[in-house]
Amino acid sequence: MAGITPEVYRKKMSRAYELPLVYMVMLFQFVCMLLLAFRDGPVETFSLTMSVCLPIGTYLGLKILSRLFYADRCIYILVAFLCSLGIILLRAVLKKETDASEQSFFVGIGFVFMLIGAFVGSRSAMNEKFLHTVMPVCLGVMCLPFIFKTSSAANNWVRIGSIQFQPSEIMKPVLIVMLAKGFSDKSGWRKWAAYVVFSVLACGILFMQPDLGSLFIFFFITVGMFYIGTGNWKTTLFVLLLAAGGVGVFLSILDKVPAFEYLASRIAIWKNPWSGEYENSRQIVQGLISIASGGYFGAGLGLGSADRVAVVSSDYIFAALAEEFGTPFSILVLGVYLLILIRGTMIAMNARSRYHALLAFGCVFALTIQMLLIVCGNLHILPLTGVTLPFVSAGGSSILASMTMIGLVLGVSGVNAEDEYDDLMRISNGEWRDE
Repeated sequence: MAGITPEVYRKKMSRAYELPLVYMVMLFQFVCMLLLAFRDGPVETFSLTMSVCLPIGTYLGLKILSRLFYADRCIYILVAFLCSLGIILLRAVLKKETDASEQSFFVGIGFVFMLIGAFVGSRSAMNEKFLHTVMPVCLGVMCLPFIFKTSSAANNWVRIGSIQFQPSEIMKPVLIVMLAKGFSDKSGWRKWAAYVVFSVLACGILFMQPDLGSLFIFFFITVGMFYIGTGNWKTTLFVLLLAAGGVGVFLSILDKVPAFEYLASRIAIWKNPWSGEYENSRQIVQGLISIASGGYFGAGLGLGSADRVAVVSSDYIFAALAEEFGTPFSILVLGVYLLILIRGTMIAMNARSRYHALLAFGCVFALTIQMLLIVCGNLHILPLTGVTLPFVSAGGSSILASMTMIGLVLGVSGVNAEDEYDDLMRISNGEWRDE
């Protein structure tokens, strides 16, 4: 018998499903990009190159992550699948190399952000004075869209020269780290107040932009983490009822306030997109037609017409997914998000510190809320809020933020693995051995 190390222990705990899963993802990447390479007659160089680079990149990323952290590798593989699916869809639907190549670049940078997030997640909570000092800076960053305005009706983007980013996306992991620190303290409202005020001010900025998609995500992150951290269901229920009442009052006066004309038109379009009264209703109509035209088994990779949908690369990427791959595969993709939520919740439940538990829960909860908003928007269940489908939609800010949040979860899973190993050594007096 040989002594077991933390690395070997973690490897044995996940080996049973890790390799078959990663091989399946690599095969999916290879086949899809190879089909796209030969789709239009002459061999397309970019897709052919990516048919090799995507599987190799996925495998190397797994090895690098395994060397640096004792992290949950299953979550990494699921995220790699979603990221590669985004690249495949952009190449198949938009039929332009630049969109897919830009997405590939941001996924590569996102992997670095994931490693940084894993490092931060594997450490203890940040100093409270430091976080209080950073809060005004973060709020200032969120106010940048008011200064560097773009041409969109919602001032939620910042364009400085050729660089464009969305501050609200960057602030999501920051908000989660701050709330995890604040709500992990059992001292009560004296310690929570600063973090609650920060979240309220951030939501107020998003309301004024207006960026209702990010506002809903920030709000539900705060309420969800407050409940998990404090267990105070009465206050949580009161806040939810108060918010529901506020939404009702807001909707009743929406068309009477000139400042909210943009939001009023979006709600009117959602209520009746088939009237043809609004030019922007074409996006919803084309999105629904795209989903329906794919049928049950899909039109086939690269054979759909989702490129007719406005802003399909970000706002309606799920519609493109449904048309290209069909209903069963779309449900499978939703199942992948569900698996990430389940494994992330298990990591949070196994964490030994309140801070790490809140950190892991907040990240997977935020990604799930964001996924539900965009999917329900594409299916016309909710008004389209403009948020992205995590890891799949085009957008550098979204990819980097989502990868950072997954990195935080992986960092916590690594801490859990080390704690489990320490427990085994302690109960066996340091003599536990691998059979």
